[in-house]
Formats: sequence, C-alpha cells, structure tokens
Amino acid sequence: MPTNQEQFHDALKALTQPLNGQYPRPWMTELTDPLSATVFIVGHNQKMCYDATLLTHDRHLDALFNRNGESCRGLYNELNGFNPSPTRFNMDCFRNILAKENVTQVLETNVVCYSTPMGNQLRLPRHNGGAVRGSEIFQTLLDFVKPRVLIAHGAKTRELLGSLLRTPLPDPPKQDGDPQPVLVGTMTIFITPSLAPPQWSKWQGWAQQYLVEVAKAAARSLNQS
Repeated sequence: MPTNQEQFHDALKALTQPLNGQYPRPWMTELTDPLSATVFIVGHNQKMCYDATLLTHDRHLDALFNRNGESCRGLYNELNGFNPSPTRFNMDCFRNILAKENVTQVLETNVVCYSTPMGNQLRLPRHNGGAVRGSEIFQTLLDFVKPRVLIAHGAKTRELLGSLLRTPLPDPPKQDGDPQPVLVGTMTIFITPSLAPPQWSKWQGWAQQYLVEVAKAAARSLNQS
C-alpha cells in the first residue's frame, strides 16, 4: 500500500501536468519534504508562468521537492532572469521575519495555484480550467499537509479562502494593531493586507511592524499546539 508521502507525490505529479501551456506551480519552499510544513503563506494566484516548453515535467517536480540538484528558488530565478518580482521581495522579507521567531517550516502557496498576470484574467478563455485546477491543487495541499498556521494576504485571498473553507473570515486590517487570528478546525488563520502591488503601497508604512506581530503570534500558536 502506498505511503502518505507516495500518495502526495503522485497527486502532485498528476495535478501539475501542463495546462494551457504552463505547469501549475503549487508552492515555493526550501523544504525537501513539503509534508513537514507547519505554516502556509497564502496569496491569490501567482503572476509568473512556468512555460511548459522551457522545461520537462520531471525537472519541474524535482525543483518543487528540492532534489536531484534542482530547487524551487533556483528554477524560479532561472526562468525569470534572476529578476524577482516586488511580491517575491516582500515575501522574502516576511520569511526572514518569521525565521527570527523560529518559524521555518513554511510553504508559500496560493488559493489558486495557476499563473496569470492579473487575478481577473483567470476568467479569460485562454486560461480555461486554470482556476479549477489551481484550487484543486490548494485543496490537496490542505488535505495532505494539514498546516497548523495559515497566513493569508489580500482581500481576494481572504474571500476565496473563506469560500473554500466554508467559513467567514475577517477583512484584512486597515491599520496597525494586534493580529486577530481565527481558529478553523485545527488551523489558526491570520489575515493580512496584500504583499503584492498595487495594494502593498497602501500599507507598506506599517507593514514591517504588523508582520513582526503576526510572526510572533504564529510562533506562539505553534508552541501551544
């Protein structure tokens, strides 16, 4: 009988097959075992497309699992010409904040693991099936990994995540203050404003301080569970 890890790998192998000329990208992580993640950082959907003509599916999988000389970040850097997006820069900064609180078992993902330049383009015919596949990937990650903490950034993310979990979630805060987590099953969920432009510019003045408080609260939640 296949192990949980084998079942997970087989599910991801099937779900990341090319769709509309791209490889759906389920996560960014430094972990070699994504199942060990305790924290998800969740956005709406990623911008950068992994063109299926530029690499094999086997290489895509190797990079996802940081194996056979490949890595998530290495492939990302290669495909975007070593020019990280503003969102990626903000994500790196937040990951550093989390690491200072010893929160390191992190998986960065999206409620829709499928790439479009803008989220509203998921409705276009050339991306037919992308939203469905992307949401299926995210649900698969929740089912297999079962993160203890989930940090969702952005109003669109909050709306879609609440729909997927069948649970109303609070709006992102509009000013600095103490994070207000929500417990959904065994997951502690934090909602923050978006780490992606253009919404990022509206709160970047207090983002550093607020994200530090989120990291501290996430660490406390992990220590208590």
